[in-house]
Amino acid sequence: MRHVAFYDTTLRDGEQSPGISFTREARVAIATALDAMGVSEIEIGFAASGAQHAADMHYVGTQGLKARLTSLARPIPGDIDAVLAAGLSRVVLFYGASDMHLEKKFEVTEDEALSSVLKGVTYAKSKGLFTQFSFEDATRTPVERLIRWGGTLAEAGCDRIGLADTLGVGTPVLMTEMTSRVKKSVSLPVSVHCHDDFGMAVANSVAAVLGGADMLSTTMNGIGERSGNAATEVCATALSQLHGYEVDIDLAQIAEVSALVYRCASLPQPLIRPVAGKNTFRHESGIHVAAILKDPATYEPYSPHIVGGKRELCLGKTTGRNALRHLLGAEAADAEELDWLLAEIKARSEGGAPPTLPRIMHLLQDYRAQRTAAANLGELV
Repeated sequence: MRHVAFYDTTLRDGEQSPGISFTREARVAIATALDAMGVSEIEIGFAASGAQHAADMHYVGTQGLKARLTSLARPIPGDIDAVLAAGLSRVVLFYGASDMHLEKKFEVTEDEALSSVLKGVTYAKSKGLFTQFSFEDATRTPVERLIRWGGTLAEAGCDRIGLADTLGVGTPVLMTEMTSRVKKSVSLPVSVHCHDDFGMAVANSVAAVLGGADMLSTTMNGIGERSGNAATEVCATALSQLHGYEVDIDLAQIAEVSALVYRCASLPQPLIRPVAGKNTFRHESGIHVAAILKDPATYEPYSPHIVGGKRELCLGKTTGRNALRHLLGAEAADAEELDWLLAEIKARSEGGAPPTLPRIMHLLQDYRAQRTAAANLGELV
């Protein structure tokens, strides 16, 4: 059993999602929840992005959290000084190492870029900071360059390197191979940060772990720039339940922390979303429910309680007799009543708003009253 650590970047990359802005109170609430959930490292922001932001980051650092707190920074003295001013002892430096970034974004040669990065790492280390260097756009960077820079950075005292699939263009095969080659060639721990532009951020993150990655950089609910990031809760659950890895996250707290982040980000909880979606453990289909009533494992890949969720049997146009009988419980409807109720449920669900269980109970009482009245009338006649 191998251990996989997480450094959650909900408060940095998650907040870079257009329209999301965390208040100081929200920042503290999320950091506290992530800490209680067991996340070993939290990237709480980008200290150089503004005085108020840095002050909020500093305040988070005074809350006595067990998790190690980190700031993102460019490899320049001003950014690194801002991290120190925020009271933090860890920094994640980043620089685009792909040809695209070197030529179009920075307009520098590879040697010039590496020189700038080394100066940043050396400066951060001289200030006593734990220093990670992250290769922005790593999946479009030649692996030989990642290895060459990684070796030089290790000699310069860098503590960890990060591989970022900045545009979400990686594939599981690429991530496994890239991570494996870097791990075998560079004597530093490796973290991986994946974006979800092609819907593969979680798969790519898991693949990187299979290739030897030591740590994943993720966000709760997958929030982040463009299509978002690999979701902390999905990566942790997949690694634990599918691959048997030990993760530094208490899965039972996932539902609660996920809901908190949605509230703080002013986002609705989606219906269809892995692990923490509203429908993740809700069942309507008659065939599924009939099997679940015998053994939930027939249609649930893991038990809801593992991630703090709750199973719910729902009414709708695909509801079956077994589900309805179970939901009615002590009412013990007979076959005729069940058939009538199922017809009513299907008819009333056509518009997309199935009746609630209390409404069904009320309909059943009305139907029974009508049957009794009709029977009495028949006796009188």
